[in-house]
Amino acid sequence: MKPAKILTTVAGLIVALSACGGLASSPPAPEVAASSAAPAGAADPEAQKLLPERIKSAGVLKVASNIPYPPWEMYTTAGGKQPTGIDYDLSQAIGAKLGVKASFDQTAFDAIIPSLLAGKADIMMAGTFDTPKRRESLNFVDYAKDGYSMLVAKGNPQGLKDVADLSGKTVAVQSSTSEEASIDKLSKKFKAEGKPGVEVLRFPGDSEAFLAIKSGKAAARVQATSAAAYAVKTFENGAAFELVDAPSVTAEFGGGMEGIGVNKTDTELLKAVQAALQSLIDDGTYLKILTKYGVQDIAVQKAEVNQGE
Repeated sequence: MKPAKILTTVAGLIVALSACGGLASSPPAPEVAASSAAPAGAADPEAQKLLPERIKSAGVLKVASNIPYPPWEMYTTAGGKQPTGIDYDLSQAIGAKLGVKASFDQTAFDAIIPSLLAGKADIMMAGTFDTPKRRESLNFVDYAKDGYSMLVAKGNPQGLKDVADLSGKTVAVQSSTSEEASIDKLSKKFKAEGKPGVEVLRFPGDSEAFLAIKSGKAAARVQATSAAAYAVKTFENGAAFELVDAPSVTAEFGGGMEGIGVNKTDTELLKAVQAALQSLIDDGTYLKILTKYGVQDIAVQKAEVNQGE
């Protein structure tokens, strides 16, 4: 998949890095230019009918996310608490369609699925790929189609052109992501072929992985194209990173559908979220939100369930 076309000049990634408590050497963060307000959208009575009674009574749809992961979720200002991003805007619009408030709750990435299974959160919106492994415990309402690319330092100092070039290199990943599992698999593949494996630097947050590349501790990060392209465009006004968009990267790492996760037992909520998303697609709100962040290329035409591979 070719990289998403970035139309905005939002300096959100720097904000996100410092807001997540990254390395002490993080540069000062300017304010994000994009508004945090999501398009309101009209309520959808048919979608509301599908909403479980417990959520109707509470008046709140609890959304678990992990900030930062630009452009999916970030903060509007350095050190601030007001979220913005694709997932935040869509969560607010979905809540409006369902006639309830949507909270947007910061959660450690590896704790999000357990929080859904324990009933502490209702849905997961964290720029997450819909994968067979995750579908063992969740269902997904798919809302974007994305690929993978390599993010490298500006000038590509180690000359990475293809996924095969990662042999013997150090790669930064965020723990508990699909990228982590895939890079471990790739490393084993290299070793089986008699080549050097991949040295993997694992970090609990997104910001640390970016800063590892910036500081030269890692040669690259393999990441969803939407997030990687956004980082290239926004961090240090485009002076920090560049994108290696080789077809072999998506072929190796899979890519596919990004989804809104719902507990597998919560079938009523799954149908309600699917109906709300379809309503947002139909009235144009969904595409408006993606366009706001310059990632309209990843849009889907229909809200479907469990289409990831």
